[in-house]
Amino acid sequence: MRDVIEAGTPGRRRWIGIVVLVAVLAVPAVSLLISRSPDGRQAADHPPSASPGASTYLVEAPNILRAEPRSVGDEESIDVVFPDGTKATVRYPATLRLAARGSRPYQGAWISGERAMFRRLYAPLDGLPEESTWIRNLTGTVSLWSAREGQVLVFAFGRWRIALQDRRDGLSFEQRMEWARALKGRVTRDGYLVLSAEQPVHLSKPGDRLGGEPAGPGLLFGGELLGARDELVSLVLTRNCPRNSGIPPELRRNTAYADGVCRGDVFVSAAGREPFVQTALRGIKVKLTE
Repeated sequence: MRDVIEAGTPGRRRWIGIVVLVAVLAVPAVSLLISRSPDGRQAADHPPSASPGASTYLVEAPNILRAEPRSVGDEESIDVVFPDGTKATVRYPATLRLAARGSRPYQGAWISGERAMFRRLYAPLDGLPEESTWIRNLTGTVSLWSAREGQVLVFAFGRWRIALQDRRDGLSFEQRMEWARALKGRVTRDGYLVLSAEQPVHLSKPGDRLGGEPAGPGLLFGGELLGARDELVSLVLTRNCPRNSGIPPELRRNTAYADGVCRGDVFVSAAGREPFVQTALRGIKVKLTE
C-alpha cells in the first residue's frame, strides 16, 4: 500500500503538502478572529461559544434605557415603569436631562429559608459588574461571574442584564440555583424591565427596608453621560415615605454630597454637585398613573 501512495507524481505530492500547510496555518488565524469580539476585546470576558445559550450573554452597552421626552415649556416629561410594574409620569427641569441620562431598574429581594438572606438586584451600567470574569452558566439565561467584590449572578432578560451581588454570608449552590429558577423578568413595549419571582424568592415592596436599607422598586438615572458620571437621580416607590425613606447605597457611595425628599409615595434623591442635587429635589415631580 505504501508503494501505491507514493506512486503519484512529485508535483502532486508538493501540492498536497502546500494545501496541508495552508490549512494548519489558517487554524490559529481563524481562532484569533473568533476569540475577539467586534469591538476588539477578548471574548474570554464572555461564556465560551460552546456553552449552552452562550449568545444570551452578549451584552448591550450601556445597560440603560432612554425614554423619549416631551417638552413642556422649561420642563420635560417622560413615562416610566418601575420594576414592580408601577407606571408613572415624571416631570423635571429640562436642564437635568433625565431622559438623556437614561434609567436602570433596581430592587431589593430575599430568599426564604432557615434564615432570610437579603440581596440587591441592580443593572450594571455596562451590562456586567466591573472587572468581572465568567465562571459558569447556571441556566440558559443565568450565569455566575467573579468580580472585585465577590461572586455575582447575572440574569439575562431580553436586552437587560440584572446582577445579584453575593455577600460574605454567601449563598449556597442550591440557593443560587433557586434564585436562577425563581427570578423572572419581562420587557414592556417601551423597553422597561418588570421583575417577578416565585417561591422561595421574594421581591421587596414599596416602603420595605431590608438589611437596614430602603429596598423598594426603583429607577436610577445617570452615570453614563460624559463628564457627568457622578450625577445621579433615584426614584424609589416608598409607602409611608417619611418613615421608610433613605438615600440608596448607589448614591451614597457615588459622591460626597447626596440628599433626598419625599414626593407623595416616591422618594426622590440625587447625588453630585450641590446645584444639581438641589435642582433635582426642587424640580422633579412624579405622578403615579397605575
